[in-house]
Amino acid sequence: MIGRPKVWTDEKLNQVKILVKYSSTSKVGKIFDTTKNAVLGALYRDKVKNGYVPPPDSKFTGKKNFT
Repeated sequence: MIGRPKVWTDEKLNQVKILVKYSSTSKVGKIFDTTKNAVLGALYRDKVKNGYVPPPDSKFTGKKNFT
């Protein structure tokens, strides 16, 4: 994990937002020496931080049965 950003600064996140409009997340990840999943995770965390709430009927936010 050497060379991969552990913290996404606002400046890097803004650069990523611009780049993903014109390129794939895997290519953006290579530019920042990280993975596409790290890029997607950073974008999603920023989206949630800014007030995004997934729809309640989403298959990814369904109730968990922990019995």
